[in-house]
Amino acid sequence: MELPQQLAAALGAIDEDYLVGLSNKGTVNRAKKDLAALTDPQVEINGACAVVRWGDVECEIRTPLGESRCSCPSSSICRHRITAILWLREHSGQEGPRGETACGEDGEAAPRRFEELAAYPTEKLLRQLGVKQSSAVLFRLESGSLPRISQTSVVTVELPWAPATVRLLEPLEHSTCTCHSKSFCSHKAQALLYWKIAEGMVDADTLKEALRTSENRSCEEGKGICQAVQEMLSAQMTTGLSRIPDSVCDTVERMASLCHTAKLPSLERSLRRLHREYTYYFNRSALYRDTKLLRFLAQSFRLAQQLEQAEDSAYQRLAGAFRDEYLNVGPLQLYLLTERAFLGNNGYSGAVYYFWSCQKHRFYTFYQLRPVQEGDQRRWSPPEFVWKMPCTLHHAIHTRLELNGARVSHSGKLSSTEQCEAVLGPSEEPWNVFPEDEIFTDFARLLHERSSPHLPESQRLALVYPRRCVPRKYDTVHQVFSMELVDEEGRIVYLESTYRHGVDETMEHLEGITEQIRKNPQLRPMFFGTVYREEDKLKLFPIEIVTDWGARNE
Repeated sequence: MELPQQLAAALGAIDEDYLVGLSNKGTVNRAKKDLAALTDPQVEINGACAVVRWGDVECEIRTPLGESRCSCPSSSICRHRITAILWLREHSGQEGPRGETACGEDGEAAPRRFEELAAYPTEKLLRQLGVKQSSAVLFRLESGSLPRISQTSVVTVELPWAPATVRLLEPLEHSTCTCHSKSFCSHKAQALLYWKIAEGMVDADTLKEALRTSENRSCEEGKGICQAVQEMLSAQMTTGLSRIPDSVCDTVERMASLCHTAKLPSLERSLRRLHREYTYYFNRSALYRDTKLLRFLAQSFRLAQQLEQAEDSAYQRLAGAFRDEYLNVGPLQLYLLTERAFLGNNGYSGAVYYFWSCQKHRFYTFYQLRPVQEGDQRRWSPPEFVWKMPCTLHHAIHTRLELNGARVSHSGKLSSTEQCEAVLGPSEEPWNVFPEDEIFTDFARLLHERSSPHLPESQRLALVYPRRCVPRKYDTVHQVFSMELVDEEGRIVYLESTYRHGVDETMEHLEGITEQIRKNPQLRPMFFGTVYREEDKLKLFPIEIVTDWGARNE
């Protein structure tokens, strides 16, 4: 039987893997059974197509084969079309894929050339993936953790982290993915990029340059949004709260949406806080506070201004991230300093652990949480073992450990993945671990280095060693304990802790410290906590207090 030349060439270039890529393994197996029972179907050549009829089924086989049609209601490549393709291939004298029958100089089968896949622009792929996913590809390339790729008449790429398996076919629009997306999904884009890397068409330098160009373009667009935010906020402050219309809520919401599109999550969150306060004001809610509105206006304006004026590296840090992504950072030498109880407003409670990296000289945090039932306000001490440790983290406080296969987010949170394994070292007092330059006795340096409101919590943690401490009267109305920490020059950091039922151990400890200071005014405790600004004051949220820190000098 003589077929149109283009159709005959297409049938001769495919194998079972290609048909599986068009449909799936089950459909191909069912089509093979139907083929065994198929006898003398009617075949009609209609231009460049072949029409195959048997029973009440009519299939129109054309090139590309993925565009073939069938009279059955299936919208995907059905078993009838696969049966017709197999029958035509068998009765047209096509023996197998050209990539398998052609031989090279050494007598082995010549590899198939995927010219259409190779011609797909790398720049277009990177735009489809975006900066975040493209950066992940670069990270895996540099760490040597590329996915498994196999080639026959199709390119099969396994993406274990998705998880997804992609079969790349020519033409590319007929490629399939186990996510069942009909479009060119991100899995297919990743698979094509990884294949181009494996074939030597793309290298790390190419990716870095493309990412740099993309980030610069995104940075310029984002700075334009930041300028618009500043203009909007300036107009609101000039107008004044008494004359501003309630449509300002919609204006702020639209600008927050633009920040989301421009990948400015920090500024978006700041504007949404401002939007909430405006809503309280116009609804005459008892939750509204003038001071909060002014603070949110100032914070949003200041952040937008810093983003507009920032260099590229600082811009990405100030812009923030929508969601933490954990990346492999290899082995870490850590020191577990302390823990604190955590009782969030989002239905989770547990503990937060604070680690000091002895090699990177920075803090990391680890959250061990669980959901709590409504009304359950009890403190929960996590009993779980993590990182294959022989004990819980609670029993490893003030202990060195080496964390192999560590995964860390951009904000400094450690992952609890089972791929990490901790090796416990010796116990050690904290004053023998921390270097002198990590002890803040100069509060001007503390203000400059650790108090930026746009830094993640792990970068606002500090060990504060005041010259003297001045306890203040307990605020029984707001249930706030406060203390003034004073340095050599008389500069003050305000330590504040609010009582919360279920997490009141810190409050009890502070009350005990206060009694000791009143008996011995020369007592110099070491305070570890989170530094932040509130109005015109530099404040510290206490996490741990060490009264015998002076032992480091003995």
